Amino acid sequence: MAVTRYCSLFLAGLLMIGGAGAATAQTQATLAAEKNRLARMEQSQENRMVQIEDIENEILSYDYKITRAEKSLEEARQHYEESRSELERAESAHQQKGNSDTERELHKARHGFKMAERGVDSRTRRVEFIRENYGELQADLNKARDAVARGEQRISEQELKIEKMVNTMLARADAAKRQASAKKAAAPVGKPEVPAPSVAAVEPQKPEAAAEPEREIDPELLEYVRGEKDRLAKLLAGGEEGKHTFRTLDLEPSRGESIPFEFLGHNQYRLVAPVESGRQTYEINTWKFRRTIPSDDDGVRYVFIFDGRRLSRPRLVMYPEYVLDYLKD
Repeated sequence: MAVTRYCSLFLAGLLMIGGAGAATAQTQATLAAEKNRLARMEQSQENRMVQIEDIENEILSYDYKITRAEKSLEEARQHYEESRSELERAESAHQQKGNSDTERELHKARHGFKMAERGVDSRTRRVEFIRENYGELQADLNKARDAVARGEQRISEQELKIEKMVNTMLARADAAKRQASAKKAAAPVGKPEVPAPSVAAVEPQKPEAAAEPEREIDPELLEYVRGEKDRLAKLLAGGEEGKHTFRTLDLEPSRGESIPFEFLGHNQYRLVAPVESGRQTYEINTWKFRRTIPSDDDGVRYVFIFDGRRLSRPRLVMYPEYVLDYLKD
């Protein structure tokens, strides 16, 4: 991961800077903030990739649905033509003979033709409905892919920004170190060195109670959470809850005790729990999901949504609980 690489560069820089005495708390904090911003971008990218996989799987199922629906429609149209021919024969026979038998056959043919018409209409509507949903899924897939492309560009730019910052810090530290060595070599023998003023004497003291900075929300994460929240609300509004697929469904974090999920209905399960920063593996029953948690989300409560509608490939949605406060109704 890019964050790990820049952590190593950052630590190396701190060693050099610390030795030269050229680092400031502000510079370190700025770099840490940029690293955390990169982690959030990677977190949003992970969410989008999971979303793309889910949409692609849904599209595959709709490919099968469209094939079956179109085949059923074609069969209904054939039956409609056969019923129409049968009705025409019955009408002709009744006009020629006009007895109770031909009347009964005519009534039967009319009923059969009417049912065939309904069959064509219902199957046509089903094909249109499936195609409409298929088109919406394709639009969602294109939108998610565009978001991933933007995310790749944002991550690349952020990586370059961090690399430049680290290189600048290392260069300044190296220059400060060489300057200190040059001064030491040029100092007269026996002349006592004047100690440099301490940081406390130069820098103003921080106030005892500083206001906590406003938390930064990645726009891609905000859009993702809004979409998932709407998806879940729409799904749960669709009638009966359905039966529990699992007797128990527990989250096994990297460390700590297991946490049970709450059943919401329609094979959707939810829990809220604190997370640890870094690259994490979450085990849910027999499935494993890997996610990146930014450093300033360490100990923060996250919402976990387990989508178990497709047991061959279930989906885990997770995001910081505080993001919900930023969503507009």
